[in-house]
Amino acid sequence: MTKDNYPKPDKGWTFLEHTADIRLEVHGDTLADLFVHAAAGLKSLISPDIEAVPETELEITLEADTSEELLVDWLRELLFISQTRQLVMVRAQITDLSEINLKARVYFGTKPSDVETSLEIKGVTYHGLSIDKNTAGYSARIVFDI
Repeated sequence: MTKDNYPKPDKGWTFLEHTADIRLEVHGDTLADLFVHAAAGLKSLISPDIEAVPETELEITLEADTSEELLVDWLRELLFISQTRQLVMVRAQITDLSEINLKARVYFGTKPSDVETSLEIKGVTYHGLSIDKNTAGYSARIVFDI
């Protein structure tokens, strides 16, 4: 996928050049915003042109040793649900978040059977991952294995 083919960036995240994978830069005023924007970036990668109606609501609870691990686990969980249940994420709402615990409500719609996923993501990696906090809020760079 070339940079020209990337879905248009949305508020809170931007695609970056990377040699073999796709790299996503995410920003948020809060850590919760960062996680929501990361989910939106993932959705834009795997189903950019699909506008689904929310039909399924799932509560996701995760625990990890660090906020970076929590972010990777969060994106892996969303990717797994999308791939195994043929669902399209409509929106995510973080209901409780600390540096190592996450509770979220995620709304999904059914992926139309006649629509192909634009990009197959094999996984979310730890390569170069860090979450940084500064005066503007939070930022992270995430690499997806395609």
